Order: sequence, then C-alpha cells, then structure tokens
Amino acid sequence: MPAYSLMLFLHFAFMIAAVAASALAGFAAWRLRCVQSSAEAVQWAQFVRRVVPTFPVASLGLLGTGAYMTSKLWTWSTPWVIAGLAGLIAIMLLGAGVEGQRGRAAVAELRASGLSPRARGLLRDPVAWSAKVTTWTLVLAVVFVMTAKPTALICALALVSAPIAGVLLAVPFWSAPRREQSEKLVPRPSRPI
Repeated sequence: MPAYSLMLFLHFAFMIAAVAASALAGFAAWRLRCVQSSAEAVQWAQFVRRVVPTFPVASLGLLGTGAYMTSKLWTWSTPWVIAGLAGLIAIMLLGAGVEGQRGRAAVAELRASGLSPRARGLLRDPVAWSAKVTTWTLVLAVVFVMTAKPTALICALALVSAPIAGVLLAVPFWSAPRREQSEKLVPRPSRPI
C-alpha cells in the first residue's frame, strides 16, 4: 500500500473520530440543558470530560496526515489546503478555548452550588452554544472545501458563512428547554387540591 493511501485513510479515521466525539459531546451538552438534578448534571459533565481527550489526538492526526499529503501531492498555497488548515485551527480554538473555558466554569458552579440559576444559565450560555454549533458548521465547511477543492473565493465564502450559520443555528439553545419554560408559566399548587 502506498504511503499516501495510508495517510489518506488515517486522515479520514482521525476525522471520523473527531466528528464522533463532537457528536457525543454535543449530545451530552444538550442533555445538560435539561437536567433535573445536580447529580445528573455532574454525570453528563463527566461524560464530556471523558470524550474531550479525543479532540487533541484527532486534531494532531489531521494536521500530521494533512501535512504529509500536502507535501507529497499538493502545495501549501493551494486555496482549499489553506482553508482546511484555517478551519481546523478555528475549530480547535473554539473547542479548547471558548467551549472548554465555559464548560469548566459550568462544572465549577455545579460543584459549588448545585443546579443553581447561575449553573442553569451557564449550561445554556449563548457564547458556549454559539461556539459549539459553529464548530459543527466549520466542520461541514472544511469537509466541503477538502472534497470539492474550490477556488479561493469559494473557500473564503465557506469559511465566512460557517460561523454566521453556526451562531444563527445556536439561538434555540440559548433559552431554557420547553419543559422548564412551561413549568414557569403554569404555577403549581403548594398543596394538593
């Protein structure tokens, strides 16, 4: 098997690992928005903590295999190579920087005060959710530019439109889940009727 084919396979394997970890972390974050107890919240937060180590390994694998393939068959000035690299760096910064920092703040609040109003607010933090969904839209943009290999203009449009779409798609996650909203609207009697 030629080395390039092996690197291409590994590149896809690292991408699949990153997407799977992102899906699992996203599902856990979605579940965290709906928790009813601090114990349940800590359980989902621990799940995310176990998934997170996949990201640096997958990112380094993508960078290494991508660098090998670029040096063998492409150039570093190829527009879709630049766009793919820029997209991966943005994904890493959003994940480790924004999501990671805000996730640690939410876990610290859960441990200190339980499922307090501040903790609930941190679990649906607009900045954290915008970063999370933007990583998903950036992944789609990077996969698009890496497979379609478009011109520099199309690569730029894909990378610019991904964060805009990510923030817009994240808006529904900023508010309380429907169940929580309906509980606030319908007062419960303090004693049985």
